[in-house]
Amino acid sequence: MFNCEMIPAENVGVKHAKWDKRDGYQVNRDCYNSYFYLVEDESTNIIDKFRLHGRKYIEHLTGGSALHMNLNEHLSKEQYAHLIKVATREGCNYFTFNIPNTICNDCGHIDKRNLKACPQCGSEHTDYLTRIIGYMKRVSNFSQARQKEAAQRYYAAAGQL
Repeated sequence: MFNCEMIPAENVGVKHAKWDKRDGYQVNRDCYNSYFYLVEDESTNIIDKFRLHGRKYIEHLTGGSALHMNLNEHLSKEQYAHLIKVATREGCNYFTFNIPNTICNDCGHIDKRNLKACPQCGSEHTDYLTRIIGYMKRVSNFSQARQKEAAQRYYAAAGQL
């Protein structure tokens, strides 16, 4: 068993990467995250992400694991049901779907889609909300290192399922 508590916390991920770099370890990014795959890698498919967070791997961890499945759009009811079956089959017991929500900085409208302009007032002065362990947070409120990491995240399309 490995004591491997996943710590996705914004500031802790940045601090740990900085401390490791200072101590001479090879650190490939300015911010650690809790993914078991490279967040910017488009070649890791949706099913494999469930597999990587499934029983074959998490049975060796004392701290548990959570799959944050980044999608660029909401899925159909049938697609969500399929992924729940995949999670059950693979033993991925804790997961969530992250789909960027758009918030207009001018009129305050929130849309559940990833948009470049506000559908209500047409403004392009938008920000994005993402799920952070039970609540939504503006990406612009992340630390600089976490914003850089968040910008690298690959969001899979429903058609890749």
